[in-house]
Amino acid sequence: MATKTPLPIRQPPFRRIGHWLPENNDVVVDWLRNLLKEIEKDKKKAKGPIKLSAEVQDLKDHIESSAELRMLAQSMLDEVPDKPPYNEDPVGNQQIKSLEDLYLCFNKVMTSKAPIWRKIEYDVGLVGFPFNAVLDWPMATPSGYAFFLKPDINEKFKAILDTWKVDFLQTLASAKVLLPKPGDGIPLDEAWLSPESREYIEKDTNREGENYKFEELFVCDPEKDYWNFKSWDDFFIRKFREYDTIRPIAYENNDDWIINSCESKPFSLQAKVKDYDKFWLKGQPYSVLDMLNDNKDYAPDFVGGTVYQAFLSATSYHRWDSPVNGTVLHAEVIPGTYFAAPSVTGFLNPDGPDPASPDLAQGYITHFATRAVFYIDAKKIGLIALLYVGMADVSSCEIVAPFNDLPAGGAPVKKGEELGMFHHGGSTYCLLLPEGTKATFIPEATPREGQKNIPIRSALARIYNDDA
Repeated sequence: MATKTPLPIRQPPFRRIGHWLPENNDVVVDWLRNLLKEIEKDKKKAKGPIKLSAEVQDLKDHIESSAELRMLAQSMLDEVPDKPPYNEDPVGNQQIKSLEDLYLCFNKVMTSKAPIWRKIEYDVGLVGFPFNAVLDWPMATPSGYAFFLKPDINEKFKAILDTWKVDFLQTLASAKVLLPKPGDGIPLDEAWLSPESREYIEKDTNREGENYKFEELFVCDPEKDYWNFKSWDDFFIRKFREYDTIRPIAYENNDDWIINSCESKPFSLQAKVKDYDKFWLKGQPYSVLDMLNDNKDYAPDFVGGTVYQAFLSATSYHRWDSPVNGTVLHAEVIPGTYFAAPSVTGFLNPDGPDPASPDLAQGYITHFATRAVFYIDAKKIGLIALLYVGMADVSSCEIVAPFNDLPAGGAPVKKGEELGMFHHGGSTYCLLLPEGTKATFIPEATPREGQKNIPIRSALARIYNDDA
């Protein structure tokens, strides 16, 4: 007898979800303090105003051309409380004091800063989102809430993040943070291929009973500079060495089963989702038509259905695979926000703001953030939707061929076949099932604290649509 899809499950109080920002708030404060010290040194060396990159200058000019934008931008800095842990030092100075310093922070990051690894004592700390670290507290203010929802502001940030990726993160200069050579000026404890970092990645990647080393898990060459990774981005979209062995496809020829599309940890599982809902509230229910950008052809099919959401960790594999055999009917990237977070996880929250915003707002950002969407007609199962959501610094959701230019009638897809990837890390993804779909999810799909990744290509849910 078929088991009904579970009722909505509240996500647990995850903190620093995915390890994109450190567990220890002091690490972020220290990183930002050092960034501002570098900027002060740059100011003293400069004979005049520091020249901004074209993209940051464009953002500055746009903000200064509007009284409303200028007010919101300055207010989100002023509204950060003058007390620990939100300030830079005990005398109450805010981390970023002025818009000019904010622009200089953006400029410094996009021209010379790749995400770093940090390990302090036994506490793993990552600054995997340097732009997010700069905006961690401003985006949690009421003015930040309004500022980062504006489409024109997001267009400017898209230009900044895209340029950062192409002009720096995809160049050899960014590879210095992987495993620095003498003279690179990067401490070993901030390197992603340091022994400590590799140990953590191995722990996060190996399944129970496995003990593969990094070089056994992923395509690389330890005998070459930076282990033969050509850039930071090249490292982050790394491939498994023996993919079908390390990540075999569960139930490859059984079309009753859906497999996991991303290497990820469960965040939420909700049934009977509504067409429109108050997704900005603390419970973050799903508003299906908003999530799917009100697609008239496919979105209505998922009203009343089920949404499973999971998040990707900083140390995880960042490519997406098809969870089913079938036909990709439609695929597109929906432009959206990058640093928007709901006020309920900000300073208006009686318990204080999410210290790694927008981590706790992953349900919320599925409705706003830049995201790739796929609609697949799955054999025996029927229509499913997949949503791959960029978050904060993650500025690129890449759909790979042939799904980035679909012919009339769509393109066939095999279970476990690659659909796309996140550049500069990962974020969160959703599987959507239509109303009336009878599904049983594996027990590990229930969100809980301290959970390990569900491996990509492993079993996720069984569908019973053909049962009498």
